[in-house]
Amino acid sequence: MRIRFAIALAVAASLPAVPGCGAAGAPASNADNFGWVQQGDSYARPGEGGFNVRWSKQLTDRWEARYLPVELSSAEFDVERKRVFIGTSEGNMFAFELSGRRLFFYDAGAQIEAKPAVDPATGEVYFPSVDGNVHALTVSGERKWRTKLIGAVRTQPVITADALYVVAENDTITALARDDGRILWTYAKEPVEEITIAGHAGMLLEDGRLFAAFTDGAVAAINPADGRLFWEIETSLDVELRPGNVPQFLDVDTTPVLRQGTLYVASFTAGLYALDAISGTVQWRDAAFTGVTGLAMAGRMLVISSARRGLSLMDLRTREVQWEKAPERGAPTAPIVTETGTVIYGETRGSLLALSLADGREIARAEGGAGFSATPAVLGGFGGALSNGGRFLFLRVN
Repeated sequence: MRIRFAIALAVAASLPAVPGCGAAGAPASNADNFGWVQQGDSYARPGEGGFNVRWSKQLTDRWEARYLPVELSSAEFDVERKRVFIGTSEGNMFAFELSGRRLFFYDAGAQIEAKPAVDPATGEVYFPSVDGNVHALTVSGERKWRTKLIGAVRTQPVITADALYVVAENDTITALARDDGRILWTYAKEPVEEITIAGHAGMLLEDGRLFAAFTDGAVAAINPADGRLFWEIETSLDVELRPGNVPQFLDVDTTPVLRQGTLYVASFTAGLYALDAISGTVQWRDAAFTGVTGLAMAGRMLVISSARRGLSLMDLRTREVQWEKAPERGAPTAPIVTETGTVIYGETRGSLLALSLADGREIARAEGGAGFSATPAVLGGFGGALSNGGRFLFLRVN
């Protein structure tokens, strides 16, 4: 049985229309979006970083449905060709110029809830749909190949020069050939029969190792060449049984992050872990950080998101929390940290927010009409966020 925390949102289509952040397909005016006094549905503090909403697009037929869909797909950028890609719950993968002009869309035949992966050298796009199909598109948007896997896939693929790695919600990692989509190897865990949190940790490929985390609480380092296991640890061993054997969530659903040979992950119940990336040895555990849904590295600082505490900034040298931003409307998405020291995240029933990394002050905010369940995306000076209900906001990150 799967429990989806993210889909607690079901918004009636009779909700009054919220004006877009600037006219769709055209740059938004300063008067509409960039003043300190909130006007329309977006604002930013002048001179303090954050983001400006440059244009927005409605990507789903929100007003023809009885309920607004929860959107979980993140955007990806092809800076070389000045493109941005975003998928939707209706199964369409859109490609836009950075100016907002639509280039093409591809019908995947099933919901897209994952961030696509783009090869900067070729412009090829790779992404899964929740029916288990993995799609490869050429730079012009034509299908290169499609491979069917067992299990829903909701995380971004990891790409290398000749291989593509995907992890399904049944805890199976599959390596596919980039040229034709054939299966090279698989690494599969035993199915989890307990109640688990919906969603799955993404993977991290660093230093010749593929780091992954699973719904049974395991964290592993895998050889990307052949799927051989380097090491695996079980965070579930740190979960204390409740009286009466009440089920607990053992998931590690945070995509691992790495800094100076230390891997950071979080178990939903057992807390935050620092692991030696070579051996998997637990360096320390902070049991106070439960319900963690996202991690982001910022130098020696770790940004942590959780439904209970909101956003927290931890100094990894002292393991002390520098500041916290309590949730306002719903749970926070996984955080994104920009090169200029801004933390960007969304709230499932609220706004897209930007905080100062230095002290946690809010410096920008934008509304999408029905909250943000999808993790925002940033690359260089560009960003994007898809709201529940299907409105895509293209951002200029300051």
